Amino acid sequence: MRPSPKWQPGELMARIERHPEIEDYFLEFSLAEIAERGGISDLFEDGYLIILKDYRLQADGSALARLSRSIDAVEDAGIRKRLKKLTANHVFEGAPPRESRGRLIFDDPLRQAIFDILCRGDRDIFEGAARALKQAHEETLRIFETCFPGYEPFRLIPSVRLTTTMFENLHWDNHNIAEDFHQARIFANLDTRPRIWNTGHRFPDWVRMHYDRLDLGRFAGKDPNLLIDFVTGEILGGTRKTWMDKEPRHRIAFDPGEVWLGESRLISHQIYYGELALVYMWFVRASSMSDPAKRFNARIEALHREMGRASAA
Repeated sequence: MRPSPKWQPGELMARIERHPEIEDYFLEFSLAEIAERGGISDLFEDGYLIILKDYRLQADGSALARLSRSIDAVEDAGIRKRLKKLTANHVFEGAPPRESRGRLIFDDPLRQAIFDILCRGDRDIFEGAARALKQAHEETLRIFETCFPGYEPFRLIPSVRLTTTMFENLHWDNHNIAEDFHQARIFANLDTRPRIWNTGHRFPDWVRMHYDRLDLGRFAGKDPNLLIDFVTGEILGGTRKTWMDKEPRHRIAFDPGEVWLGESRLISHQIYYGELALVYMWFVRASSMSDPAKRFNARIEALHREMGRASAA
């Protein structure tokens, strides 16, 4: 039975309105169930979006709610960009500030902007946010170990989104990294309100449907990021024509504190509304995957071979 799309405060699970034309790739597990089955790396690699059942990330949402959502006052474009997709440990790690005339002064200009703009120069807001994000960070690391006990990560990007995001374009992520790698991603809603996502077809499924019509075989043997850019930008409109595509969508409202996991290069997604979120990304050695042949680049190479054989038949 399809769940009601209406948001009901206090519900224990994300509210999902499933579109009949898209595969239902949502799975729900408790952390205990994940630990019992030895992790979910196989399901993650198969392109499922896994939601943690009956769980809320342990972090002080009220402390984070005091942060300003606007970065318009930041004049430096580089600092403004880094504030929008902030590395979490910049808030709770770093050299301690000195005090001058009642104001905290940081050596790091990014941390200074966090204090001056996001915390509005308020020491209590800064210290509360630092404690909350450190707590969320430590808990997210624990979730990773439970969900991916066999993975061998070699880099972590612990990102938090502390500003408002609305009406994003439907897309698959392009990390602008040419190297062949596997990623593990954990998302959490840190806001006191639902975070609203739309998701669409998985990338291999979409490419199969449109391969011949769009002559996508011309991307065979090339960096898969070029194919993602072409589809997301030229076909779906990218940021130039946001919301102008006619792709079907699942709709999801993630509860405050809710945690979900998914390969963002496989699952197309679109933030309809959200303010405070945690987005952690681990680079993982392919040799430690449940099936290294399911890493993204290998999938796209296999897809081109499959479609090439079908065209030749």
